[in-house]
This record gives sequence, C-alpha cells and structure tokens, in this order.
Amino acid sequence: MSAKKEQSLPKYFGLQEIGQNITNLSIQSHLIISAVIRLLLIFYAQIQDNSSTVPYTDIDYKVVTDGARLVLTGNTPFDRHTYRYSPILAYIQIFNVILHPAFGKVIYGLFDLLLGILIYALVRFELRMKAYKHSQLQISSNNPKDTDEETTKIARISACFWLYNPLTAVISTRGNADSLTSFFVILSVYLLIRAQHSNIYQSLIALCTGLIHGFVIHLRLYPIVFSLTYYLALSTSSVSKKPRGLLQILFPNRQQIYLIIGTLIGLVSFTSTFYALYGWKYMYEAFFYHLIRKDVRHNFSLQFLLQYLSNADGLGETPTIVKFLVAAPQLLLVVYLSFSLGRSRQTLTFCVFTLSFAMVTYNSVVTSQYFIWYLAVLPVCIKNFKHLSLVRCALLLLLWLCGQALWLLPGYLLEFKSWPTFYWIGIQSTTFFVINSYILSQLISNFHL
Repeated sequence: MSAKKEQSLPKYFGLQEIGQNITNLSIQSHLIISAVIRLLLIFYAQIQDNSSTVPYTDIDYKVVTDGARLVLTGNTPFDRHTYRYSPILAYIQIFNVILHPAFGKVIYGLFDLLLGILIYALVRFELRMKAYKHSQLQISSNNPKDTDEETTKIARISACFWLYNPLTAVISTRGNADSLTSFFVILSVYLLIRAQHSNIYQSLIALCTGLIHGFVIHLRLYPIVFSLTYYLALSTSSVSKKPRGLLQILFPNRQQIYLIIGTLIGLVSFTSTFYALYGWKYMYEAFFYHLIRKDVRHNFSLQFLLQYLSNADGLGETPTIVKFLVAAPQLLLVVYLSFSLGRSRQTLTFCVFTLSFAMVTYNSVVTSQYFIWYLAVLPVCIKNFKHLSLVRCALLLLLWLCGQALWLLPGYLLEFKSWPTFYWIGIQSTTFFVINSYILSQLISNFHL
C-alpha cells in the first residue's frame, strides 16, 4: 500500500511533467490558446465596464475611439480633448464606431499574437545561426536533429513568456496600442540580425529596417532611442578585431546610409502627411507635448514628487538647468549602453532591452503600460540568462512585483479615496526606482552569449 502511494505521489504532484507537456505543445497550439484567452478578456471587459465603478477598458482607448468618431465626420481627432497620439490609431479604431466598440481591442490582441510569432522566429533564427557557427568551427558534437529540436523548444518557451504574460494580455485587451509599437520594434531588430547573415539584399534590408523604424517613431516617440544602436549594429567595425577610433566607428557605410535614408523617409512621410491634414495642433499634441509632459497626479516615476511640489508651490516653468540635470542620466545611459552593447548584432536584442528598461526607469512619467516597452524584448533575451537560476529569477520577479504593489496602495487611496498620499507615493516611487536599477544591474551582470 505504501509503495503504491509512493508511486502515485509523483503523478499527483507531477508539476514538472505538466510543465513539459505544456512546453511541448506546438507554437500553433499556444497561439490558439492565447487567442482564446484574449477573446475571453475582451468579453469580460464588456461585463466589468457595464457593472463596475472601476472600468476595465483604458481611458486612452475611449479617447482614441472619440477621435475616430471625429475622423468619420471629416474633423480632426485632435478636437477631442487629451487626444495625443498618431492619427493612425484613430483610423484603426474607426471600426469601433462602424462595427463594434471592441474592434480595436481585437486588433491590438492580434498584434500580441503576431509579436509572439516574431519572438519565436527571432529566437529560433539566432540559435540556428549560433549552432551553424559552432558546427563550422567544430565546437559542438551534438546531433543536428537534436540541436534543431532544442532550438525550437527554446524559441517556443520564449514566445510563451510573452503570450502567457498576464500583464501584456490585460494591457492589450484594455485597448492599449503598445503591442502594435512593440511588434514593429522587434521586427526592426529581426531585420537587422537577418541582414548580417544575408549575402545579398543587405542594403535593401537596411532600407526596410529604416522605413519601419521611422514609422514606429511616428507612432510613439520612445523608439528613437534605439537609433544609435541600430546604426552601430550595421557598422563594419563591429566585426573587426582592430581597435577603431570614434570617428571610424561613426563614419557611415552603405548599409548605415540606407538605414538613415529609410528612417527619414518613414518618419517624414507620415509626419508631413498628417501635418498637412491637421496642422500645428497635430505636431504639438502628438510630439511636443510628450517632451514636456508632466503627471502631477500620480505615476511610478522617480521625478513625480519633484513635479508635484513644483506645481503645488506655483513655481511655474522648471529652470533649464534642472531639466538638463534630470535628463542627463537618461541620455548618458542611452549613449553608454548603445556603445557597449549595440556594436554587435549578437548583443543587439539585449541592448534594445536594456535601453527600454533604463528609459522607462528614468523617465519623467511612468505608467504600467510603459512596462510593455521592455517586456516585449525580454523574451528574446531569456536564452542568454543561463547562469541565472530559476530561484533567483523568481526573487527578481517578486521584487519587481512588490515594488509595484507598495506603490499601488497609496496610488489607489489618492485616485479613488482622495487621500493626500503624494509624499507616500513619492517614497514608493523612489523605492521602485531603486528596485528597477538593481534588477537591471543583475540582468546585465548575468547576461552571456
């Protein structure tokens, strides 16, 4: 009897076996499951929006839908107060007005799935190229079939980190368009890495990357910080073993010139078209506003309390020297990370991740959807954290979640109970900043090719 119990225990508690069965599912199966989850969340959103005082749907989604309604009547979406996005989002959500209010959520959920496919393809390609390089150098003695199966499995697990991430699923089904932006960011990285292994069409791939990069900068300003690392990744000095000076590193080659041309065409064509349609108001709301934006109500940013106090004391415009001192650490990090990690296409994805993480951590305004900027890139990098144990990963995740939880309590009391918790929020924002800085340092020190 005792022996039978001992044999049944592994089956009953066979979590490892369950995990293996889940990871062994095909990528198509994971996509179907992920699609069903997102459709259920969209359906649930309708129920919560109609029955709860705290709506599920993001207020920005409603703002963009109102902008789409204005577009349908031949007006500018910027007539809607607080519409501060590319008009493309209003055009996408026109079908919210024509067909169903949840149409835009379905589109953003679809880009969630497409991003999962792209993560799978990128990780698989990188690992295959690494295995091919090892076979050429006769480093690995593994069976090619076994290597391909292992590569496919790792790529599938990486995609699952995105597809089953509850935060990303909730944010896209709330109607946030950051999955759309993230898709084009990862697509740019994918093309740059493909260009390295392409004997022909390298300049064409660089041009296409530039077009996509310019387009995504038009959608959201933040991808502009990846421009330097994209440029450096195409440098021939990244594959040269000879020491190069700064001017030699920055002097453009053909691919870099095509990247610049493509970026300018992509950015200028969309921006000038909408400027012609909607004028200066478009330029201010979609671009310049985000450069001077402040959130004195509440957000995760380290700078929140400074913004609140300066606003409460009626100090008016922040002095230029203060603006510079606040922005300097972020700019220095962008340059440092780009030169230290962006010069090799082997570390390109991790460079984009660290840039995203650092930018969000140091930004003047930080909200939950900003986390998508680096969570979309993280799954591509997890294959390089082999020396980071599962226990340590779990502790870092728990630390990150605790940092948010500690902030959310005073945030909730301020937003829904009108308690004056500004100083409390400021302390928790500082705590969250320290936690994020520690996590980033741990990930950088444990990154291995």
